[in-house]
Amino acid sequence: MSSPGLSLREAVVEALDNLRAHRQRSLLALLGILIGTASIVAMLTIGHMAQLETLRMYRHLGVDIVQVHAAQTGLAPATIDRGLAEALPGRDPRIRAVASMGLGRFPVAFGDQISDLSVAPTTQDLARMTGMRLAQGRFLAPIDDGGLSAVVGSEVARKLSAPGRPLRVGEQIRVGGYVYRVIGVLAPMPFTSFDPVNFNETVQVPIVGGQRLIGVDQPSTVLVRMAPDADIKAAAQRLTALLARPGASLQVLSAREMIDGMNAQKAIHSRLLTAIGAISLLVGGIGVMNVMLMGVMERRREIGLRSAIGATPRDLQLMFLIEAATLASVGGVAGLLAGLAAAGGAAVFSGWAFAAPLYVLVLGPAMAALVGVAFGFYPARKASRLDPIEALRAE
Repeated sequence: MSSPGLSLREAVVEALDNLRAHRQRSLLALLGILIGTASIVAMLTIGHMAQLETLRMYRHLGVDIVQVHAAQTGLAPATIDRGLAEALPGRDPRIRAVASMGLGRFPVAFGDQISDLSVAPTTQDLARMTGMRLAQGRFLAPIDDGGLSAVVGSEVARKLSAPGRPLRVGEQIRVGGYVYRVIGVLAPMPFTSFDPVNFNETVQVPIVGGQRLIGVDQPSTVLVRMAPDADIKAAAQRLTALLARPGASLQVLSAREMIDGMNAQKAIHSRLLTAIGAISLLVGGIGVMNVMLMGVMERRREIGLRSAIGATPRDLQLMFLIEAATLASVGGVAGLLAGLAAAGGAAVFSGWAFAAPLYVLVLGPAMAALVGVAFGFYPARKASRLDPIEALRAE
C-alpha cells in the first residue's frame, strides 16, 4: 500500500488522477515510452515474420535438400554422371531421393508468340523433389523418355499465350529446332535463391534425349534429399567425393545453411533496430523521472501531510513508484498496440502473413514498466526522505 488504508487499486487510481492533473507533461513522458516500446515490438515482430516467410518460401523444397552443381573448369561442358547420381540412395542410407537436370536457354515459340526461355532436360523425380503442382495435364513420366514431351511453367504459358489462343495441354511448341507437345502446365510456385532455375519460366523436357537441345546427355545439376537428421556439411563432402569427375568442379549448396545464413542476417538487423528502440525507451524513462521529480517538488505539502498522519518513508516511496510504473505501463500498452500496428502494415506491404510471437505481447509492456520503476526510483526515494516539517511549510 502507498499510505495507511490505501489499497493497490486505490493507489493506481490515485496515480492516474495525479497524471491527468498534469496531462501535458505526462503525455510527453508517455510518448517517449510509447515510441521506444513500439520500436522494440515492431522490430521483433517483423523479424519473426521474416523468419516464418523464409521458411515458407523454402517449404516447397524442404530444408533437407542439397544441390550439387557442376562448374566448368575446361573446354568441355561441365556435367555430373547421371548413373552415379541415381545410385546415391543405394550407396548412402542418409540419402532419400535424387533428381537430375540439365539447363539451357533457347527461343520457344507457340504460334506467333516467341520468347527466350530456360529449358531443363530432367527426370520425373524433379516434380516430387520440388513439390510442383499442376494446373493442367501431367508430369513427365518414364514413357516420355526419348520423346518430344514438355511440361511448361505458369509464366511460360502466360508469355506464349495469345488473345483467343491460350497455351494448353495438347498444344505444340517449338523449342530450338524441335517441336514438343505440351503434356502439362504447372501451377505458380515460389522462387527462391536456392532453386536451380525459376520453374515458372522454364520448359521441362525428358533428360533422355535432352542432348538434342543442350548438346550433352548428362545433367549439370543434381538435387539430393537428405535424411532430416543428416549432417549437411559431412554430406556435402561425401557427395563431392562420390560425384567427382574430370573437367568439372562441384559446388554444393544446402537449403538449411542458406536459411540459417538468412535468419542470422535478419537477426543482426533486428537486434540493431531493437537497440535503437531500447535507446528511445531509455529516453522515455528519463522523461518519466523528470515528471516524477517535478511532482515531488510540487507535492511537498501533500507529502508532509501524509507523513504527519502516519505514512512511513516506505509508503511514500511506494506511492511514487506506483505512479511511475502506471505512467510507463500505459505508455507500454499503447506502444505495444502501435508496434503491432506498424508490424501489420509492414506485413501488408510485403505480402507476408501477420504473426506476432507471444513473448512480444508480454515483453513490450513489461520492459516499459521496468523502465518506469527504474527511473522512478530516485524521485520516489527523494520523496521518502523529505523532512515532514519542512515539507508542511512548503508553499
